[in-house]
Amino acid sequence: MKTTYRLPAALRVEMLAVVKEKYNVKSKSRWIREAINMLLDEDAALKDVGAGEELEKNDLLDTVDLGQELPGRIDIAIATLRRQDPLMEGVMASI
Repeated sequence: MKTTYRLPAALRVEMLAVVKEKYNVKSKSRWIREAINMLLDEDAALKDVGAGEELEKNDLLDTVDLGQELPGRIDIAIATLRRQDPLMEGVMASI
């Protein structure tokens, strides 16, 4: 499943540099999938979701392929966050 997300321009430059250093430019989606899976594995209560969200302007759009399994995990995380805070806005974007 492909999706689009917003991020600060400076963060995108840094992210691509890290991806290029540790993987290759074409492996950006794999790197992002691994990072989201790590967040979901290591922060079961999802307390870090949305941390720093308002620190910078998210002025760029980028696309990522989430694969087949990760969207289901994100749906479970969204349900968890909704139980914790039913009024939370932009839940998927926060993840």
